[in-house]
Amino acid sequence: MPPIPDITEVPAAELESLPAEAAISQHQVRGIFFGVLCSLGVFLGVVTLDGWLTRLPALNGTPARGERIGVLHVHTNLSCGSGSLPQVIGAARDADLSFLAITDHNLAMSQAAVNAADPPDFAVIDGEEVSTSTGHFLALGVSDTWSRGSSYDARTLLASARRAGSVNFIAHPFGLREHWHEWESPDYDGMEIWNDDAVWRQNGPLAMLTSLLLYPINSRLALVRLARTPTDNLAKWDQLQEQRHVAGICGSDAHAAITINNQTVARFPGYYSVFSLIRQHILLDADGDPNHASASDILSALKQGNAFCAVDALAPSDGFLQQVQSGSASGQPVGPGHSVVYTRGATLHVAVPAGSPPAMLRVLHDGQEIAKQQTQSIDLVLPGPGRYRAEAYLRQPGLTGFGRWTLWIFANPVQVTASASGSN
Repeated sequence: MPPIPDITEVPAAELESLPAEAAISQHQVRGIFFGVLCSLGVFLGVVTLDGWLTRLPALNGTPARGERIGVLHVHTNLSCGSGSLPQVIGAARDADLSFLAITDHNLAMSQAAVNAADPPDFAVIDGEEVSTSTGHFLALGVSDTWSRGSSYDARTLLASARRAGSVNFIAHPFGLREHWHEWESPDYDGMEIWNDDAVWRQNGPLAMLTSLLLYPINSRLALVRLARTPTDNLAKWDQLQEQRHVAGICGSDAHAAITINNQTVARFPGYYSVFSLIRQHILLDADGDPNHASASDILSALKQGNAFCAVDALAPSDGFLQQVQSGSASGQPVGPGHSVVYTRGATLHVAVPAGSPPAMLRVLHDGQEIAKQQTQSIDLVLPGPGRYRAEAYLRQPGLTGFGRWTLWIFANPVQVTASASGSN
């Protein structure tokens, strides 16, 4: 058996170095832990200050004549939302809105329920978010009497809703688990370019944490921080319009509910906060009475694309202009969703409301950028026929916004045709 080494055979220098190394290691761990705590403290302090100091503008802008402001894609407690229809209408009124579209999952309201909750100066659009084999679509203008049939096929359901008088919009086509791919169907009228839920999912963990911490302090700012440009949706929209008219809308997808095992455990984010973020602006015929426009009037404007969307929480967009003026002295300017025959000297005029922060204006012709400028307004001589639409961007305010350019407004295009046969 080999001899057992005596402890005295270990050099004293090695014995002395062991506790020193252990002490250094513990010191390093404590330093790292202290550094993490300090970083978290600074982060929490900055977020808290941001919530207290950053004040977003009021929502009461100055709409143009014929302009109505509302929200689409809203869920109530009939499906996965937390509020009753009167509560949802109350939140919409508090957010200075004048219409909304109710789209509970696979369930439309009865006409009696709509009539009971539908005040004369506030339009309630009955609808449904229909689940299909390839995603969801919004069937707007249907009641609980429409005959859907037993099929789960997307094309079949779109056609059934169309026969029932629905105006159909593809919901969050790229944003959630299922990506819509039945683009060849003739029975949809448009698509959601912006969907709150889908846009929020574009954010990383840090942005989500920042928003969560901001929410109790400044709920509107918390949702603004999650605003991102839906690039894929915009690109698909431009592509589809090469073949036919496809209207673009924005959906709030408001639930005001966090659910666990089909039970609502928190009313978050609240209806008012969501209704204050992105809103649908409808441009009605100024010769009528826009203050008492019916649900059918609003649906008609949506279908035609007489509308634009705006993140009004950044700044009120009421009165935004995107108009094409023909080269003829007698021609009247036309806005989103309308058509005009091309003439030499025709111009596009884009302007944000007076008093707005400096905006980055972007003009697209048939989906291709032809102008980009930070300004209050822009006037361009049109290079020829085609589809012309504008986007406006504003910088995020406050400490945790980091001055990031954020999509503020996008409008449906004006169609400039080569001849009168192509105009509406």
